[in-house]
Amino acid sequence: MERSEAEAVALAGGEPARELVGRLLDALGDVAGLQERIEELERQVNRNSRNSSVAPSSDPPLTRQQRRQLARERAKKELERQRREPRAQGAQPGHEGASRPPAEPEQLTAGPVECLPQQCGCGHRFTGGEEHVGEPVTHQQWELPVVVPEVREWRRLRLACPGCGRSALAELPAGVSSSAFGPRLHAHVAVLAGVHRLSREKIAELLRESYGIEVSTGAVDTMLRRVSRVLHDPWRELHEAIKTAEAVHADETTWLCRSDPCWLWTATTAALVCYRIDPRRTQEAAKRLLGENFGGFVTSDRYVGYHWLDVLQQQLCWAHLVRQLTDLSERSGKPGQLGHRLLELAGEVFACHRQHVGALADADHPDHPALIALREQLQPLRETFHELLKQGAEGKHAKTARFCSGILEEYDALWTFADVPGISPTNNDAERAMRGPVVLRRISGGTQSERGNRWIERILSTIETCRRQGRSAQAYLHDAIDASLHSRPIPTLVPS
Repeated sequence: MERSEAEAVALAGGEPARELVGRLLDALGDVAGLQERIEELERQVNRNSRNSSVAPSSDPPLTRQQRRQLARERAKKELERQRREPRAQGAQPGHEGASRPPAEPEQLTAGPVECLPQQCGCGHRFTGGEEHVGEPVTHQQWELPVVVPEVREWRRLRLACPGCGRSALAELPAGVSSSAFGPRLHAHVAVLAGVHRLSREKIAELLRESYGIEVSTGAVDTMLRRVSRVLHDPWRELHEAIKTAEAVHADETTWLCRSDPCWLWTATTAALVCYRIDPRRTQEAAKRLLGENFGGFVTSDRYVGYHWLDVLQQQLCWAHLVRQLTDLSERSGKPGQLGHRLLELAGEVFACHRQHVGALADADHPDHPALIALREQLQPLRETFHELLKQGAEGKHAKTARFCSGILEEYDALWTFADVPGISPTNNDAERAMRGPVVLRRISGGTQSERGNRWIERILSTIETCRRQGRSAQAYLHDAIDASLHSRPIPTLVPS
């Protein structure tokens, strides 16, 4: 009942009717509030990786009915695809098969062994003196060698001085550390811990079982500390390079230090990755990662910690926006209809970008033909998207209005990828860089000290940067450790 109608009824019926209508209006308001609360609670219960930023591993298990429904939908899609594009299973005509390339002759650890056929079907027994037909068919087999650790010994002589009578003990040669383990073993242990995420106990077990080297868990930890100290300067160079980068992807995830909540931040470029653990998830923490005077472009997931940057310096992740629009589309009434329409437009934005992604790889300035074509194709979508967001911001549904208003405040940051070369519409690069650390966090439970935090920052930054540059992480670590032992400059991870 509208308020004007209620007032008319109240005036016609006198004071009792007015009181009754007032109670009715209060009850209707309570019902509307309860309906909105129920809708919000249902939305929270139904949160998953499709409509929010929660990890896919936290999605609830599917019921038997849901699994059957999903299987039916997949089977239906597969039948439709086969009707459109009928093809047999397995490799298709024209597919180039992959096979192991044969080892070069210099790689063979022993000369080839010639194998003779034993007996022909006619009864003849071969001796090897018969005529050869064609080239021999070669078969190569790779095998691990029996690993015997290399143990070296230096004898430090103690000699008496004939002048004063005091004894003097010889020093170790340059490049030989006081540790019982060499640089190659240090590098291998660091890779086992940082790349393969093995615990100290598992590393000690592997060294004993595979290499015959008896190492305690304390010795493993000591080796990792030494490697961490070696990586101090390379990590600082990475951090400084990130601060002056033209464009970075940034993300953050939870971390634990002595069971206290912290945050692992990362900033990535095509060739560099820098991780940093901070006790806070704030704008100040973002500034400590990127530098207060960061002048490049940042692609992120709309987290408010990056809002100290100018809107035109940001690219908001469309993949995160799609999940938020999916959540909006699951609401009832007009908000759900608005969400469905915005989702359709987001799909068209991705389709436009895919059409130009090949040509965009060569774009080196804003007036490149590929960027111009992309902007022209996106223009009507930008206008429609903006108009729909304005409708949502002016609507009666409070949560939808706040969401749409928030997007409108940062609207220009949605389209930076169409204006600046080298910018991606998603933050997938930083998301991928976070997968390994998340797995490590779940295995190890985090770190136990500030020294452990520094180790995680340095080894993860080194490993991921080497991977992006096509370098061997173990070879780099060996070179860095060896350089530190010989008092040479540590090799840099920043391309010149």
